[in-house]
Amino acid sequence: MAKKAGDPGSPKAPARKPSRAALPRVEAGGLLATIPAALLEELWQWEPDTDRLDVPAGVLALTGYAREEFGRTAGEAMRHVAPQDRAGLLARLQAALAGSAPAFASEFKLMGRDGRQAWLSVRAAIERDAGGAAIRVSGTWADVTARVEAEEERDRLFNVSIDLLAVGGFDGFLLQVNPAWVRVLGWSRDDLMSSAIIDFIHPEDHDLMAAAFRALAEDHSVADLATRFRCRDGTYRWLSWSSFPLPDRRLVFSVVRDITEQKDAERRLLDYQDRLRALSAQLTVVEERERRQLAVAIHDSLAQQLFAARAKVTLLRYPEKVTNTAQIVDEAIGILDDSMREARSLSFELYPPILHEAGLEAALSWLARQWGERTGIACSLEADGDGNEMLELGEDGRSLAYQCVRELLANVAKHAAATGVRIALVRQDDRLLVSVSDNGRGVDANVEAIQPGNPEATTGFGLFSIRERVRAAGGTFRLQSRPGAGCCAEFAIPLPDPADTEPGD
Repeated sequence: MAKKAGDPGSPKAPARKPSRAALPRVEAGGLLATIPAALLEELWQWEPDTDRLDVPAGVLALTGYAREEFGRTAGEAMRHVAPQDRAGLLARLQAALAGSAPAFASEFKLMGRDGRQAWLSVRAAIERDAGGAAIRVSGTWADVTARVEAEEERDRLFNVSIDLLAVGGFDGFLLQVNPAWVRVLGWSRDDLMSSAIIDFIHPEDHDLMAAAFRALAEDHSVADLATRFRCRDGTYRWLSWSSFPLPDRRLVFSVVRDITEQKDAERRLLDYQDRLRALSAQLTVVEERERRQLAVAIHDSLAQQLFAARAKVTLLRYPEKVTNTAQIVDEAIGILDDSMREARSLSFELYPPILHEAGLEAALSWLARQWGERTGIACSLEADGDGNEMLELGEDGRSLAYQCVRELLANVAKHAAATGVRIALVRQDDRLLVSVSDNGRGVDANVEAIQPGNPEATTGFGLFSIRERVRAAGGTFRLQSRPGAGCCAEFAIPLPDPADTEPGD
């Protein structure tokens, strides 16, 4: 027995007068009289008064059910509607019947025999009696599964995209944004869509954004427009906009990428290039200064000593004027000995022969002693191993380590106000660790005050120079310090693979 319109699970029709007889079904006349017979077979029809439902063969084929299995009433047919869509479909249909609307339309998911789900789009005309009560609903159906799935896939891509996707209007407001906006910028969707885009743009980029809006209004797309966008926490992130206008709908579609890291990398690269240029200029100044110091040392010390020795030897040409020849010879030899020591000291300052002959540890031991005597700062050397291992560095490695330690000691003497320094050599697997630690005033390890054109800013240049030379050799450099707590500069140089070292190297 068919369910009545008032039974649970069936749409409720408006109240009817008890004396009114049920109208006959429309077969070939009335509203459907003009529809060809072939199309008529694919129409569905429902009579609210009797709850009789005629389902077209196409719907039965789509679901895989026979007509009796599918059901001949709206209540029975509702069993095949997806549970999550059932209540909404019933509510919309009841509202259409109770009102005065001449038509009804809805989309919902229908469950097939084999578990397959299909999206149906139904449209129908509502026939009413003189009192406005619905007496018949007749309409069409369409399988819109492909379209709905495509829309769902579009929405899924829109929501999971790592790029910031948006739909905006020509008035400069965002109308729709995907979750990436919230994740990247911190604003809620309501925040982003309640204010004009220009309100979030950095003031220095307003002209760029205004020009972009003018181009879009003239039906020109905008590609790779980089502007700074204000985040919820007050910081700015760099966004690259690629926007495409739809003038007839007054809409703008935008794909926006967060390029903050790229911009930071570009800034660091430019800063690095500036520092390299400044370092190159500073190295020229330092080289000139060292040449001048060497020239002064030779002129004021070595040259004067050699001149004095020559004067003593010249006296020996005139024995009649010299009363004590042996004394003259001894004085000349003494002056020559001092000259030899001075020449040896100068050569050691430039490149100590002991570095090549005895190795890095011996050269650094000599450097620590000489530097301590000259500066009055206690300086010690600690080496892990017997010293022979350090020879594996090769001549270039030993020279690099020696010069780096020499420059670090020069920084300590100029800036640290230290009373003690410790140099340490430690072998760790395939690399040599060299550290120079002092008990001085310390520095901020995160700051290297390199100021192009400032010849006094040598600390930053020295550390930067050491870092770059060690890095070029495949090593690393690290500075550990804080104000008032001393400083430890440590660099590591890779040791060559013994298999790559030929005998005699």
